[in-house]
Amino acid sequence: MQITDSNATAPVKYGWVDQPSQRGTFDIIWACLLVLISSTWTVVHINVPGNDESFWNIQVRRFRWAFYALLAPEMLVIVSGLQYLSAKEGREIMNGIGITHWTIVHGHFADSGGFLLCPPDVPPFPVNNRGLHYLVKKKYLEAPAISRNEIRDRSKADVFVKLFACIQGFYMIVQCIARRIQNLEISCLELSTVAFAVCTAVSYSLWMNKPLSVEVAVPIEMTITMAQVLSEAGPAASVLYEDTPMDFVEQPGWRAWRRRRRFAHASGLSKRPLERFPNDYGFEPASVKPPLLMSLVMSLYGAIHILGWNFSFPTRIDMQIWRIASITSFVNLFFSGLVEALTLKPWFNFDMTVLGVWEHKSSKRTFWRRWAMDGPATLAAMVYFAARLMLIGEMFASLRLMDSTAYETVNWTNFIPH
Repeated sequence: MQITDSNATAPVKYGWVDQPSQRGTFDIIWACLLVLISSTWTVVHINVPGNDESFWNIQVRRFRWAFYALLAPEMLVIVSGLQYLSAKEGREIMNGIGITHWTIVHGHFADSGGFLLCPPDVPPFPVNNRGLHYLVKKKYLEAPAISRNEIRDRSKADVFVKLFACIQGFYMIVQCIARRIQNLEISCLELSTVAFAVCTAVSYSLWMNKPLSVEVAVPIEMTITMAQVLSEAGPAASVLYEDTPMDFVEQPGWRAWRRRRRFAHASGLSKRPLERFPNDYGFEPASVKPPLLMSLVMSLYGAIHILGWNFSFPTRIDMQIWRIASITSFVNLFFSGLVEALTLKPWFNFDMTVLGVWEHKSSKRTFWRRWAMDGPATLAAMVYFAARLMLIGEMFASLRLMDSTAYETVNWTNFIPH
């Protein structure tokens, strides 16, 4: 279908366009889907599963996280960023007690549940960098002698597949820049794919050294009983643990962040001690700067959508929907990231929830403390979800009628000096 300008002889906008002789609608959709699917599947690095987990349970969890990444790639930036900071800290604290072979690969492997502690009096459970540091420093056990190359050998990372996904994403970004330089129309779907590729690239870089799809943890036999470890730890270990007996040194989450009780035993986490570390476990950053930087990256995802402000839309209503949704996403991501970073400050004493799963509770249980921050944050999350659905809808709805230049290909020879 085509719509022509009554004052001109050439068509100005087209509906569905076939591709035999030019760039067609299917070409645009296929190119974007190829980037989205390949990047989503390769970027997700789930933690080491429990010993008794079935193949299908593992695959369902991976598909679930792939869906999260596709729907909200900025969320993966936070998760991968916190895990990177923790792995880096693990390397530093282990090197600090003379374990010089400990690298950031070891750090990621430990925090993902790659080491399974086997004490004589407690069922085996995963132990992370902080737990290993404590046990090695107290001489309860020797540091695992596994090398970086041995850990990487356990990884199922396919370099070719990752390289293919990176090239696809990079080409999409370069092509959109080239199209803008040559004044060719860019579809909303392509712009959203660029935003997705940018977030994915950040997550890729942060998870570069995290082993992918490791299926079996490395057992660490310990002759000392956990009862002795806890007894000698003193009052710090006297509180009943929530996840593993090493909670007193490695409790995941930020200072006052905990999973809501209804989610503490969800998704195969019913047994205690835990048999695996959940994929959304994060660790408290040393300062506010890293979370602030991550919030800027998150807001960049929304900012890229704003670049489509003056795109050619089928109707004025479509244009207004895109503008409102993109502005809402940008503002929401920026301020939500800022507030979540500020929760690290000691003076922040308000209730907050993230994705309805993690909660930060104030010490004073007043109505003001409970709702002053969490009320607006919950409302903002609902508005953001609605804005995301609007953007996703417009990505495809805008394909029904686009400027004729959207179907022209980039003339790459124009970039060659001559």
